[in-house]
Amino acid sequence: MRNRLLRISLFTVLVASACTDDSTQSSQETLGDGSRIHRADSGQLTTPSKAAAHQIVRDYLAGYVGPAADQMVVVTQTTSHRGMSHVRLEQQIDGLRVYGAYVKAAITDHGELVQVIEKLAPVGTIFATSVKAKDALAVAMKEHGYEFATPAQTAASGNKTSFARGTEFYREPTAERVVYSDAGTLREGYLVETWSGRGNQLDHTLVGSDGKIVSTERRTQNESYNVFVEDPSKGGQVVKPGPGGWLGAGAQTSTNISGPNAHAYLDVDANNAPDTGGTPVTDGNFLATADLAVSPTTTGNRAVAVQNLFYLNNLTHDILASHGFTVEAGNFEGNDPVNAEAQDGSGTDNANMSTPADGSSPRMQMYLWTGSAPSAIATVGGTAYDAYASSFGPALTTTGVNGNLAFYNDGAGVSATDGCEASTVSLTGKVALLDRGNCDFTVKVMNAQTAGATAVLIANNVDTNAFGPGGTSRKVKIPSAMISQADGATLRAGGAGAATNLKKNPVVALQIDGDVDADIVYHEYGHGLTWRMIGSMSGAISGAIGEGSSDTLAFLLNGDDRIGEYSFSDPVGIRRAAYENYGGPNQLSYKDVNGGGVHADGELFAAAMWKTWRNYEAAGLPASELLHDFVQSMNLINPSPKYEDMRTGLVSAAGPARACMVWRGFAAVGIGQGSSSTLVFSKGKYTVKVVESHAVPTGC
Repeated sequence: MRNRLLRISLFTVLVASACTDDSTQSSQETLGDGSRIHRADSGQLTTPSKAAAHQIVRDYLAGYVGPAADQMVVVTQTTSHRGMSHVRLEQQIDGLRVYGAYVKAAITDHGELVQVIEKLAPVGTIFATSVKAKDALAVAMKEHGYEFATPAQTAASGNKTSFARGTEFYREPTAERVVYSDAGTLREGYLVETWSGRGNQLDHTLVGSDGKIVSTERRTQNESYNVFVEDPSKGGQVVKPGPGGWLGAGAQTSTNISGPNAHAYLDVDANNAPDTGGTPVTDGNFLATADLAVSPTTTGNRAVAVQNLFYLNNLTHDILASHGFTVEAGNFEGNDPVNAEAQDGSGTDNANMSTPADGSSPRMQMYLWTGSAPSAIATVGGTAYDAYASSFGPALTTTGVNGNLAFYNDGAGVSATDGCEASTVSLTGKVALLDRGNCDFTVKVMNAQTAGATAVLIANNVDTNAFGPGGTSRKVKIPSAMISQADGATLRAGGAGAATNLKKNPVVALQIDGDVDADIVYHEYGHGLTWRMIGSMSGAISGAIGEGSSDTLAFLLNGDDRIGEYSFSDPVGIRRAAYENYGGPNQLSYKDVNGGGVHADGELFAAAMWKTWRNYEAAGLPASELLHDFVQSMNLINPSPKYEDMRTGLVSAAGPARACMVWRGFAAVGIGQGSSSTLVFSKGKYTVKVVESHAVPTGC
C-alpha cells in the first residue's frame, strides 16, 4: 500500500523574499476560473536555492497570497529525466480541504522556480453548514437521476461519510465535508461522489452550505500474450513477451487476469465484477487464438479479448511511466490499477473511462460494436430504413416503439432542427426526427422526451456511416437511433405524420470487439492520464481537450491519423476526417469549435497535435519525443484548461529548440498567437466563442 500524500507541518513564512531575485520581472496572468499563472518575463522567478521544493514555492507565494501560503500541504513531487521537479499542493483550512484550491509549480535542478499556477482561497471565517451528509447525498442523487431512496450510512471517518453501495452503485457513495469559496466568502459544504454501476457515471457534486448544488463534475468521458498490436485490420496476432512484473501473485484465468497495473476481466453480465469461468493459466502464457469469422462471444474469442485488454493496459502504463506519468504523478499502479472490463454488457458501440482521485482504481469499460450492420430498423410509412441504436436510454425490443413522425423544431440556436433547445410545440406520442450536431446526443433526446416524444430518430449531418449515438444519462427514458444523412433528407421530403416504428433489428450481425482495437484502448487510457495529471477535464472546452488528448495518445502510439477504423468499420475512422485533413482550405479548423459536442470540438485539439507531430517528424524526432513533451507539459497546465493553455504548456515543456514546432503545429489549425476560446452561457446552455489565428511569434 503506497502513500502518495506527504503531509508536512505547516509553518509561518517569515521572509517572503528570501530566495526571490528582486531584479527579475514577472507577470501574473489570471485565467477564467480565477487561477493565476506566475512566469518570469525572462529567466526564472527565483534565484537558485537548496531549500526543499515545497518551501521554495511557499516562500515565493507568501508575497502574493499572504497567510494562505501557510495552509498548503504537499500532495506530490516528481522529477523528470531532464532535471525539472514538479510539485503539487492543496489548501486546507481547519483540517478541511478547500475545494478547487491548488498549486502546481516547476523548479529547476538548481532550485530556481520556473512557473507557478495557483488558485487559493482567502483566509477568513468559515460559515458552517447545517446540512447533513445524507441530505447532501440526496441532493446529488436527484441531480444525476437516481430514482430510489438515499442509502443508509455505513461509516464515517474524519471528514468523509460513506453510504451503502446497494445494487445501483459501483462503489459506496461518499460525502466529504469541505470548504469552498463563494465570491470570496468561505463556506462549509460537501463534496459528494456517486459512481453508478450501470453506465459507469462517476460524478463529483459540490453541495453548498444551503443544501443547493454549487457545481457538478463528471469524471467519466465513456508473461507472454498473443495479441493484436493495433487491430485485426492491420495484422494478425503476435506473441509478445511480458517484461515481468505485470502479473499479480494470485490465481489467473484466461478471462480474469490481474496485476499491479491492470485487472482485466469479462463483465458480460454487467455486474461490475469478473464473470465466472475461464481456463486456469499457471505458466504466465496467455495464448488464446482469435477466430474472426465467428462471434467475439465464443469462449476462445472472449479469452482473446481479456488477454489483449490486459496487454494494452500494461503496455500503456509502462510507456507513460517512462515519460513521467509515474506513481508520484498519480498513475495507476499498486493500490489503484485500472479495472478493465472486456465485452461489458451495459452497452454497445462505445467505450468509457471513469477516473477517481489518486488512490482509487479507475474503471475502463470496453464494448462490442455492431459494425456496419444496422442494430435497429426504423419503418416509416411502410418503408424500412437502417438505424443504429443509441448506447443510452432503454434498449430497443423487437416489437419496438410506435408514433407518427414529427419534425423537431426548436426555433433557435445554430439550427432549428438540431434539438439542442426546447421544442416549440408538443411532441406527445410522436417519433421525433432531428439532426446530428451542435450539442450532445443525450441533450437532444432529453429535449424531445420533455416535449412528449416516444422515440427519436437522429439524422446524420455528414455523408459518412451512421452509428450508434453515445452518451450517458440516467434521465433518458425513451429510445433513440441514428439514420443516414440521405435517409434523413428523404424523410423530411415526404415523411411528416407517417406512422413510424423503431425497433431492434432481429437479425444479429457479426459484432466487432473493441478490446482488440488499440486505438480505443489507448484513447480511454488517455482520459485517465489527463484527469490525473491536469484535472477537471470536463465541460465544453476542457472536455473537448480531453477527447483530443486521448486521440493524441492513440495516434502517437499507433502512428496513423485515423482513430477507431476497425471498431467503426470505416476507413476514415470515428472522426469526421483523418487528422492530416484539418486546417487547410475548406477543411475544419479552430473557428468550427462551438461547444456543440466534446468529441467534435476535441478533433481540433488532436489535429493541432497531429500537425505538431508532423513538425517533429520533419526534424528527425520520433513520436516518443513529442509524447514525452506532451506528458511533461501536463505538469505546467492548469486544471480546466483551454486550448491556449495546452499550447502554452507544450511550448514550455518542449523548450526553445522545439517551441516553434509547437507554435506552427497549433497555428496550422487556427490556435496560433492571439487565438482565444471563451465559454459563454446564454439561453440556458453553454456555447464556445472562438477567435481563430494562424499567426506565430516572430522567429517562427
